[in-house]
Amino acid sequence: MMPGRKVADESANILIIDDNPDNRLLLASQLGMHGYSILEAGSGKEGIEIAQEQEPDLILLDVMMPIMNGFEVCTHLKADDRTTHIPIIMVTALRDIEYRIRGIEVGADEFLSRPHHREELLVRVRSLIRLKQARDKLEEERHRLRLLYDVSRATTSSQLDLDQMLVEIISHTQAAVEAIKGSIILVNPQREITHKIIARAGGKPEMSDQITSAVLDKGLAGWLLHHKRGDIITDAGQDNRWIILPDDTEEVGSAIGVPLLASEVAMGVLILVHPHVGYFREEHVALLETIAGQATVAIRNAYLFVQISEQRQKLSAILAQSSDAIITTNEDFKIELINHAAEMMFNLAADNVVGIAIDEIRELILLTPLFEEAKAQPVSEELPISDRRTILSSITPIRGIGYMAVLQDITQIKENEEMRLEKERQAKAQVEETFSRYMSPRLVEQVLSNEPGLLADRQRRSAVVLFADLRGFTRMIIDLDPSESINILNNFFTEMTEIVYQFDGTIFDLIGDELMVGFNVPLAQKDAAIRSVRTATAMQNRFDELRVQWFATTGTELGLGIGIDLGNVVMGNVGAETRMNFAMVGEAVNTASRLVDIAQDGHIVISEGVFQAIKDQLGSMNIAADAFRSLGHVSLKGKPSPQLIYLAEMSRTALEAVMGH
Repeated sequence: MMPGRKVADESANILIIDDNPDNRLLLASQLGMHGYSILEAGSGKEGIEIAQEQEPDLILLDVMMPIMNGFEVCTHLKADDRTTHIPIIMVTALRDIEYRIRGIEVGADEFLSRPHHREELLVRVRSLIRLKQARDKLEEERHRLRLLYDVSRATTSSQLDLDQMLVEIISHTQAAVEAIKGSIILVNPQREITHKIIARAGGKPEMSDQITSAVLDKGLAGWLLHHKRGDIITDAGQDNRWIILPDDTEEVGSAIGVPLLASEVAMGVLILVHPHVGYFREEHVALLETIAGQATVAIRNAYLFVQISEQRQKLSAILAQSSDAIITTNEDFKIELINHAAEMMFNLAADNVVGIAIDEIRELILLTPLFEEAKAQPVSEELPISDRRTILSSITPIRGIGYMAVLQDITQIKENEEMRLEKERQAKAQVEETFSRYMSPRLVEQVLSNEPGLLADRQRRSAVVLFADLRGFTRMIIDLDPSESINILNNFFTEMTEIVYQFDGTIFDLIGDELMVGFNVPLAQKDAAIRSVRTATAMQNRFDELRVQWFATTGTELGLGIGIDLGNVVMGNVGAETRMNFAMVGEAVNTASRLVDIAQDGHIVISEGVFQAIKDQLGSMNIAADAFRSLGHVSLKGKPSPQLIYLAEMSRTALEAVMGH
């Protein structure tokens, strides 16, 4: 098993799937500043293809996308073996709990509400990447343990001691063939001697890593390594491949040798000698080749065991340094490994719990149901382990090995999340309180659902601005009792406000005897101009009824003039730190104010831009096609050239008839 790709937090590959380029740019820039490598996809289909090809370390997935939404993409990714292990953070402006539940059902690991905080994004990304790294490391250990399990079945514990294993192999072989001496020589890829074991009849085995270079250059051992096949020296005295060494005390008549081959790579040689010439036959070659094959497997397993032991020690060191608690068990839930973080989390000692089942340890009993669930599939769940502490327990089944549990103390994360949610609730309440002064409850709900960050936003956009101004207000203030004046004014604003709300307008100002209303702000309205004229018409009709009532009760004669313009405005929270108002300013506001100055009682004065936007829709608004007549080009204060404007004059009930009645 080759080691898996090790990823540092800041060098991880992150895939952003979002159909909005601005959203991708924002996330990419925030993550890129911290060294993350970014992959981008503009659709769900493209994101799936990139995820399958690149296998990123984390996916940021937008929920609201055309054709294939985020829930569908997440379902597809989690069902694919190539991508099921990749953590997914769903990024959404949807705040209802049903959407979060749906995200959990399709396999999302985390949620990030839009608009998001950069710090929250980084914490969630870093946490999930670290969790994935821990899982990857444990997956690597699973393969190592599997290999160790295979080795233990192929050999005994003594055979995993390479020197002892070589001694036993050559000793039994030398004795079985009745050779006077046998030797096993192991070499590395550079043909350097790593092991040499000699077994003499009636003597103790000898170990050495030294050998005369001529043996490998010209001797039988070198020939076997070069030709990679067994051979017999029938008469050692007549074959120049037999080299007499200073430590040779035996009289050699014949010799036989075979290479130790592993995938056509010569790992060493096995050589036997006998005092009689012509002692060895082809049957001996076949026998030694069979023994050499078994020995080669055992030697390779021994090498692997050494490597695995070293890797296991390294893994244990890594786990010991991990801040997350990690527990591995066999298939019967008996603990095989528990790192220092887990010991500290549950106040346990590894020596006291290794080999004991989870459900037999009081401190770990609460994990038993999760281990049972993990028999079918990986499970992750939050668990309270005390009144003040919560852990995230992720348990993964390892086929043929057992289970691994990664336990993360998320107490602080939970507290931070609760603080964040409380701030969100407070922010929502502030938005709701603020905008309820400007628009209808229905429109406020739309703002909270679609534009929760509107208070902090600054926008330049096209808007339709309507001014409604009382005529005769000053005279009323002089002639009437203050309470009567205020009652009439309150009655006027109440009735006009209801009409504005009826057509989803936004009231930006109530000053003195004047009302300023915006359409297409803060939310888009394709029919903003039509809404404004319908609002003005309804205002004039209702005002005619009110003026009759006021005249009948107080003798006061009042009028209403309305001016409307269309153009660019700047919208946002304006004011001092101690007093802020959601305001709208711009050329369209100034022009509409000039138009209302022209309007007399019953007049609706509109600009050329508004007229062009509504002229083909007058019939659908129950307004005569010729209701608006041109006043020609009129000079307006602040405008460099005269402006073409139009006037509609609404009918008025004769007040004399009211007095006569």
